[in-house]
Amino acid sequence: MKRTIFFEKHKTLGAKLVDFTGWEMPIQYTSITEEHNAVRNRAGLFDITHMGQVYVTGADAKTFLQSVITNDLERAGLGKGIYAHLLNDNGGVIDDIFVYHLEENRFLLIVNASRRDEDIQWLTDHRNNLNVKINEDPLGAALAIQGPDAIPLFNRLLDVPLSLERFGIQKLKVREVFPWVSRTGYTGEDGVEIFGQPDDLLHIWDWMMDAGKNGGLIPCGLGARDTLRTEVAYPLYGHELDLNHTPYESGLSWVVKLNKGNFIGRDALLRKKSDGFKTGLFGFKVESGGIA
Repeated sequence: MKRTIFFEKHKTLGAKLVDFTGWEMPIQYTSITEEHNAVRNRAGLFDITHMGQVYVTGADAKTFLQSVITNDLERAGLGKGIYAHLLNDNGGVIDDIFVYHLEENRFLLIVNASRRDEDIQWLTDHRNNLNVKINEDPLGAALAIQGPDAIPLFNRLLDVPLSLERFGIQKLKVREVFPWVSRTGYTGEDGVEIFGQPDDLLHIWDWMMDAGKNGGLIPCGLGARDTLRTEVAYPLYGHELDLNHTPYESGLSWVVKLNKGNFIGRDALLRKKSDGFKTGLFGFKVESGGIA
């Protein structure tokens, strides 16, 4: 199995390690309930290095991405990101991704660990004759700090308080290093994601844990990440999203911007929308009894 740069830290902290799509990742350190509640009430630190970091660059990068994602990239100016789906010709979801507009003609795609190879191959196969390059950063590491205290804790590592808006991304000075920092979230709480080189993020892990040691910050595993996202009805590929269902059937019609122009899967969505869907995703409200 693959291991992230934080593997030894996970072991030292007594994490229960599991195989997650070929990565040896922490499912929990203490208990899923404790880690879930820490994020809801204070802050939690997650290793998200297993997710793919794919750079799309070139003079036709924006045109290319508009032709392969469901959302409208016009909504993502410089320093902004959007959530989007990649669809096959039948309208089924290949993956759900975030697309960040880093610089002119340079975009960062965050893709699911379980789909990174398929995504890269699919994107490469659909470049056609456009002036675009698709490169994964195989050494890219990533952390996420989430919770109501996440931003105040993160600010302790900055020279000036964070001014990043929701879904924004910016290269920031974090103590002595310069990673990309986004403000997106996958837990229903405020917080940031930090993308950079392994050695830099090892330092940030230590600085972050030191800054939060008296504030209740704890490391959290994939178990709490799953319960947190379920509680706020955020999808996980392979569960609420897959190749056999469209964004409409998964309750995510807002991700599809049919008026932006043509994109792969659009014709299939129009046909299926006209015919009517026989299946749909519905949520349950848990009124008592703890964490779902």
